[in-house]
Amino acid sequence: MTGTPSILADLLTECDARGIRLHPVGDGGLTIDAPQAALTPNMVARLKADKAELLALLRLAPAVEPQTMPTMKPTTKPVCRCGSTVWRDVPIHDGQSVRRDCDNCGRFIKFPV
Repeated sequence: MTGTPSILADLLTECDARGIRLHPVGDGGLTIDAPQAALTPNMVARLKADKAELLALLRLAPAVEPQTMPTMKPTTKPVCRCGSTVWRDVPIHDGQSVRRDCDNCGRFIKFPV
């Protein structure tokens, strides 16, 4: 066992904060659903190192009834294709208007109303 319970709990908390969802699959498989920017090489290495212990913890989770599981409030922030919800307002047309760009990758997100 490479991870202590507190290290595993911290890892799962960090995954949740980054939008990373882990799902056990079959006998020993782990599916990772995450925004591309969330899976850094360091995060992937940590998940690989503690995979067996994470799977053991995740297999206990289905005992919770789906209706009692906490749900996230829908976010009103725009979400970029890179997964970021942080943006910056960029003045355009000599400052008469603004556009909203992703602060992470610089992509156009929307025109604020």
